[in-house]
Amino acid sequence: MRTKVQYVGPFDSFENIYYVRDPYGRVWHSIGTNEKEAIKISNGAEEILNYIIYNPFEHKKLHSYDFKNLILDMLEQMKLQDTYEYEIVLGWNGYEVFEFMKKSSLMPCDLLLEINRHREDI
Repeated sequence: MRTKVQYVGPFDSFENIYYVRDPYGRVWHSIGTNEKEAIKISNGAEEILNYIIYNPFEHKKLHSYDFKNLILDMLEQMKLQDTYEYEIVLGWNGYEVFEFMKKSSLMPCDLLLEINRHREDI
């Protein structure tokens, strides 16, 4: 994994604030005059100005999104709760919903086709 740098300074800030993702996938908050300095400052990571923004720890609960209900709500709003596709979505587990969300456009006109296509891929 390559080191990536993203400038995230707020509009009213006079500091150059960056997020730096190191080769191990950890994300650090860093301050520097440019991207190279931000990477240099983030290395070592024990300094006070650098801290981990997002690294999944055992004590930290990750965000959980209810994509299954989002899809079911879309189908209900289109009055499609009595369809075969609605029943398919009801039977999905979290992993199947996640895989569908990665591939789907969530366009209402394509939703039923995408659900059936995803069912065939499983």
